[in-house]
Amino acid sequence: MKKYIAKRLLAVIPTLFVVSIVIFSIIHMTPGDPAAMILGDKASAEDIAALREAMGLNDPIPVQYINWVKDVLHGDLGQSVFIDKPMTQILKEYMGPTFSLTVYAMILATVIAIPLGVLAAKKRGTIADQGISLISMIGISMPSFLLGLILILLFAVKLRLFPVAGYKSIEDVGLLKHIRYLTLPALALGFMEAALIIRLTRSSVLEVLASDYVKMAKSKGVSEFSLVMKHAFKNALIPILTILGQTFMALLAGAAVVESVFNIPGIGRLTVNSVAKRDYEVIQAVVLMVSLINVVMCLAVDLLYGLVDPRVRLEE
Repeated sequence: MKKYIAKRLLAVIPTLFVVSIVIFSIIHMTPGDPAAMILGDKASAEDIAALREAMGLNDPIPVQYINWVKDVLHGDLGQSVFIDKPMTQILKEYMGPTFSLTVYAMILATVIAIPLGVLAAKKRGTIADQGISLISMIGISMPSFLLGLILILLFAVKLRLFPVAGYKSIEDVGLLKHIRYLTLPALALGFMEAALIIRLTRSSVLEVLASDYVKMAKSKGVSEFSLVMKHAFKNALIPILTILGQTFMALLAGAAVVESVFNIPGIGRLTVNSVAKRDYEVIQAVVLMVSLINVVMCLAVDLLYGLVDPRVRLEE
């Protein structure tokens, strides 16, 4: 197990190196001059050239990359020209709402989807299975922004159970009110991913239920609850863990649309605005942070494999 963990940890280093190269290359291949965007249409060529020199944009691309990596390794992610704040402070302000929304959506999707997927497998071919499959199809087919607007109209405008839009932090209003502001956007964001988890959980559990050792346990009189929960579900966890890791990153990446619908000041809206303004420092820092979270999430899933799958321990 220790060797398995060490291999996964060592694999993170080259992954982050490749990610940093890809991020830097794609951003600097994007059309548009950041200096011209900052100074505006009325700026002279001399002013633009001077700002490009001050920002280091006249240096060769490899030199710019090396300087950027050195700064990142020292904890300096740069400073946004448009927001006029260090990137560490900007990420702290904007990442909080997005992370809270993503975690809440992940919890809702997991708590709703896995029991429904197991129930659909247990009740295969019945009305319950067909109803759950219908919910899953609707979730896969409906865009998050459309579901968000429907939720706003029904639960915020008509029933007035939740706020229409906006965001309040835990520090400002407390946990319960914080959750009230995030419930509708979390449902809108997580419904599609919940539908995917339902389908995968159902198929995984059905596959295990069709195996010989489950049939043997059933012939020995093992109760249906123990058969499904202790035998089938436990052995179906590996593909479910995989989709859960991918779900978290999909929710994080898809938060921009929901943040726009619900007027949440998160990292998604920040990224969209920064791309329009060619704010290199913000784009690089945000994409690097999201990539780092992705790598950490994949690493966490790999480590969970070692706890769930006995074959990993047998390889040691």
